[in-house]
Amino acid sequence: MNVASKYVRTFILGLQNALTYRANFMLSLASCVFPILIQFFLWRSVFNSTDQEIVYGYTFSQMIAYVILSALAGKLVATGFEYEISNDIKTGQLSKFSVQPISYFLFRGCVFIGEKVVQLIILFLVFVAVIVALHVYLDFSIQIGQVLLFIGFIPLSLLLNFMIYYCLAALGFWFIEVWGIYHTFSLVAMVVGGGVFPLDVFGDSIQRVVLLLPFQYTIFHPISIVTGKIDLQAGLSGVWVVLGWIAVLFLLSKWAWRKGMKRFESVGG
Repeated sequence: MNVASKYVRTFILGLQNALTYRANFMLSLASCVFPILIQFFLWRSVFNSTDQEIVYGYTFSQMIAYVILSALAGKLVATGFEYEISNDIKTGQLSKFSVQPISYFLFRGCVFIGEKVVQLIILFLVFVAVIVALHVYLDFSIQIGQVLLFIGFIPLSLLLNFMIYYCLAALGFWFIEVWGIYHTFSLVAMVVGGGVFPLDVFGDSIQRVVLLLPFQYTIFHPISIVTGKIDLQAGLSGVWVVLGWIAVLFLLSKWAWRKGMKRFESVGG
């Protein structure tokens, strides 16, 4: 079996995992309903308490669209493989990849992509239903150009988040228990990525710092495209920024994993 076929089988493994646990993913989507309802009533109260039709730069329909779509996007870009990597390091399972003609990075990447293909199909159907409902009940409008750019941006957001968490997973070489670190990082990344509320809610000084980080391109930027908060030109410029971040994180991951593997091998991994 050649190396390419091994990666194809790994991709298929990811597909099979996603199909096997698709009910879990559907339940995780259902878990979004309660937080969305809380934000719906919260933002309705905020808009009702002011004479302004626009709050933080959003109309009510744009804000609710953002809340719902960002919740869905957050579920899509979520990873989880960092815990599996930590376990591979802790148990020594990582060592088997050093004697096989297969890259651990590509192995993890293929499994991740395979899992996300199934989730993408499910979320596309949910996305269409949400857009129709928003249009009917909140008079939310959307242009075809926004939709196409959003669809094209999502794979980049997935790849970017994969690189972020693959870099983070390298901490497993230096820390035995990393659950707390990973969990805290995920919560912070969700907030500064725009997964809880739009980054426009932050004050100018905080927003300037947050927008320098890569996290906004996982949720905030693609959702801002589809809600019409940023125009197509700004949306397209974000593509180049994301590609730049992916390249930087790839180099960072190579450095961190090279250091980590030396430590892993020195302690008898």
